[in-house]
Amino acid sequence: MTKKTWAIFVHERPDGDAIGSGSAFYSWGMALGKRCIWGGTHPVPKAYGYLPFVEEYQVMNFVPDVVREPDTAIIVLDTSNLERTVQGILDLYDSTLIVNIDHHMDNQRFGRLNYIDTSSSATAEIIWDLLNDSKLPIPKDARIGIYTGIITDTGHFTYSNTTPKSHLIAQDVLSSGINPEQIFRYIYASRRLEGLKLWGLAFMRAFSTPDGKAVVSWLKKEDFEKLNADPYDSEGIVNQLLYVKGAIISALMTEGEDGEVRVSFRAVTGVSVRELAQKWDGGGHPQAAACKIYFPIEKALDVVSKSIEEYVKNV
Repeated sequence: MTKKTWAIFVHERPDGDAIGSGSAFYSWGMALGKRCIWGGTHPVPKAYGYLPFVEEYQVMNFVPDVVREPDTAIIVLDTSNLERTVQGILDLYDSTLIVNIDHHMDNQRFGRLNYIDTSSSATAEIIWDLLNDSKLPIPKDARIGIYTGIITDTGHFTYSNTTPKSHLIAQDVLSSGINPEQIFRYIYASRRLEGLKLWGLAFMRAFSTPDGKAVVSWLKKEDFEKLNADPYDSEGIVNQLLYVKGAIISALMTEGEDGEVRVSFRAVTGVSVRELAQKWDGGGHPQAAACKIYFPIEKALDVVSKSIEEYVKNV
């Protein structure tokens, strides 16, 4: 891209792939001499504080004025629809180049340029393709972000979206001298005690559907307050619920601000939870999807649990 300014945005409550991809793209832009800004509606989880240029990340709800300047490109990463990122991007569609880079199957192709590859294990894998195709040296800083995005979205190469290409990219990245153990410890071995207690609470509340095919749990807003836990402390709980013997679907309901309940779904290979999330205008991958429900947590728990119970009867 010949634009002098790159404005890079990621989805709400960013995960490792979103932040890793954003860090990698920012690193690439800086190496090319671009003026770069990047951000999203929620802070970077503390576990990803090691990533290059995280200190430049800005929390914002609306596109900043700099994006309206001439010679600017907006790059939206790992985001299936514009409702999941900073607002005001679509207003600039006729005047600003909007680039949409993603690997979600339900991406709405909202960009003027859309690079959507649903066969990629992570958006970070697409970033690696772009940098590799440019024939320019890939900055080491960018490799750190790419590796982070791939290992988090593949569950450290254990999920069904893991491909030989995922391992080949990891080989390329690690050959540059990046330490995989150090990155693992940054992400997975830096849990706070408050977060551990939150996990315990969710595990204590977990229940299964009568047939044992689904496991569900929930967390209230007051749980976070009482334990002094961070919203990101709940990341990973829904994956653990799926490890119960016989479970093919798991769900975690988390009460948030303004009466919303965020529902995260997970499923084993061959079972899709995207359709469940879409019932409440959500989406995602077949094996990992999410939505928001504007019910009190008790009603949300009842409604979602019944929907899951009915859904697994036919799976």
